[in-house]
Amino acid sequence: MDMAIVDAPISFDLHGIMTTAPNRDFARAGVRSMDAMWAALRAAGTPNTGINHWVYLPDDALFVGVELAPGASAPAPLEPLRVELGRHLQHLHVGPYQALPAKWQALKAELAARGETLIGRSLEIYGHHTDDPAKLETTILIGLRART
Repeated sequence: MDMAIVDAPISFDLHGIMTTAPNRDFARAGVRSMDAMWAALRAAGTPNTGINHWVYLPDDALFVGVELAPGASAPAPLEPLRVELGRHLQHLHVGPYQALPAKWQALKAELAARGETLIGRSLEIYGHHTDDPAKLETTILIGLRART
């Protein structure tokens, strides 16, 4: 599996919607929040990158957001969230979104086999949509404990 452990920090200034995932149904909760976020952005005409960021947080919380264009203001009901990762795993998943749960399991198993400890936040960053599910791109970022 092609994955990289990155020591350089990465950060995102997002605006979006915080939700929880009842019964750990992140797909349903995320799509509902994403639809509400895009409706608010379109209604306000807010310029943005067009890239969805799903941020997985403790206690089954999920933040779905987007980076706004410089100087743009977020419309209601969007709220800000700054996401910072220090040491982290980076993996590019190419294929259907339905394969993401299995990919996460494989990545976590590989990290455990390498003796890595997951910490903090994890993200899925979705590339621009294509109608061919085999060509969909999702970047997965998983926060890791710093090496001493």
